[in-house]
Amino acid sequence: MIPLFFTGLFLSLWLTPASIRLSRLVNAIDLPDDRKVHKRAVSRLGGLAMVIGLAVPLSVFLNMDRTLVAFLSGAAIVAATGFLDDVYRIRPAAKFLGEVAAASVFVAVSGVSLHGLGDFLGIGEIRTGLLAPYITVFCMVGVMNALNLSDGLDGLAGGIGAIACTFLGVFAYVSGDWVSLAILAALLGSIFGFLRHNTYPANLFMGDTGSLFLGYSLSALAVLLIRNAGGGVHLSPVAVAAVLGLPILDTLLVMLRRIAHRTNPFLPDKTHLHHRLLDLGLPHSAVVTILYVSSAAFGFVAWGLRLQPEWMQFAAVLALGTAIHGSVALARRGGKGMQILLSSILEKSVGMMGWVIGIGLFLPTTVLSSVPRSISVAALAAGGFVVALFPWRSWVVRSSVSHAILFAACVSLLAILHFSPGAPGWLSVYFAAFSAVVAVWVLLQIKYRGHREILNLSAFEMLLIGVSWFVPIVLVPAMGLDDVVRTQMFTICLESGAILMAVKILVRRQPSRNYALVATFLVALALIGAKGYFVGDVVASSFPPVDVTSNTVIQVSALPALRKPVP
Repeated sequence: MIPLFFTGLFLSLWLTPASIRLSRLVNAIDLPDDRKVHKRAVSRLGGLAMVIGLAVPLSVFLNMDRTLVAFLSGAAIVAATGFLDDVYRIRPAAKFLGEVAAASVFVAVSGVSLHGLGDFLGIGEIRTGLLAPYITVFCMVGVMNALNLSDGLDGLAGGIGAIACTFLGVFAYVSGDWVSLAILAALLGSIFGFLRHNTYPANLFMGDTGSLFLGYSLSALAVLLIRNAGGGVHLSPVAVAAVLGLPILDTLLVMLRRIAHRTNPFLPDKTHLHHRLLDLGLPHSAVVTILYVSSAAFGFVAWGLRLQPEWMQFAAVLALGTAIHGSVALARRGGKGMQILLSSILEKSVGMMGWVIGIGLFLPTTVLSSVPRSISVAALAAGGFVVALFPWRSWVVRSSVSHAILFAACVSLLAILHFSPGAPGWLSVYFAAFSAVVAVWVLLQIKYRGHREILNLSAFEMLLIGVSWFVPIVLVPAMGLDDVVRTQMFTICLESGAILMAVKILVRRQPSRNYALVATFLVALALIGAKGYFVGDVVASSFPPVDVTSNTVIQVSALPALRKPVP
């Protein structure tokens, strides 16, 4: 899965600037108006990079079976429809026909339909019978439009798509659907590559090309997972759909609200959830962060209740949606206000703490006695991720992106050091004490210097933080790893969170420290990678390590269908 993810990531990264130039040539520029949030003209062909970033790795690394042909055929149709709308602004009816055609081709070629909707009402399984293909197309078109309508803020649709990919990926893993898992890996990589340029303030939008393509991809993968041809555990339609609960419920509520006001339910307005949050006076990044957290909450509900009765899952999804929208409605009535206090205490400690963090994180890499090849690969992969996404030329403007990437680098480094078999026994105590010192320093800075702004995490920071917490909460149990691994991952997340807050304080004073910090992480990861290849053990070991008595180990031989035969 790693080659699929990184191929999609790098293709999307490299092609996104080209799509900006193309959008200028064909005049695919999104101009501001009364309904839109942005204040300047922005290119809207970023979705093309995502499409290519997904299609190329799937074509190169996977065999073209019936399912993959169906998926790519529908993707080509919906991407072409979105492209025509981005360039020529085609009529809504023509765009709708393109969405229906894409979903219909997928259903017809793959032969996959929703033959049951589950027992979400508690009255027994609801079978679709002969209407299965038509209901499947209807649901897929609904999800396409839900993602399309959610693309109203920088990074919003892409972030929601990335969160959905993560949870659907776990569902694909536990159900043994390796083809869907491979598609999700490539899709997640292409989304991350796009988000590098779409995080606030965005250089470009994904446009209808990207939003329709993203909605199509997620809906098609949801249908494949519900079909469950992988021979694994059963996934209820409610649990899979709940992963996309935020955009689906928002779209349904907006349409019902328009109908109640006797207006056309298909005409655009400013009543979506993100518009309502902006009306509270919240900044752009705070709104996107709230929606990221809300989307992740739907995913955690879907995962946590997957084994419960479907009516209970459905009730929990409705309750969560009611809580989110109800809270926004109450806040709109009461109003909110914030003030940030500033002071100048502990000023001299800022420069010293930069050295403490840099040296404190780098020194443990020098005491590793041996590094297995698998951990070496993980370190180099983490370094590649950091190099690819760090805003080398725009770190001042995109400080939120640099903070998020530094956090990802910190999590990766701590995880590698914690799980490395060559690490000394005292290392866990060292990191606990080190992070505690950093956390106390951060709390003192917040109390006496008014650094409360560091708590305002950007959307991209929240996305990567959410992914890190996703590992111990969902991924570790899904992979059957023991509680020791889970506890260590929780510890790593807490330690990395304290370091992230400290980094934000350091960089706020001197943004140029971005380079010094990222260089420290890269050198540390490169050193671990070099040890594994030149002086470490060549015997592979699992990462993270698992109990040798457990049978839950991913075997490469279990994925023969994902590889092309060697001539």
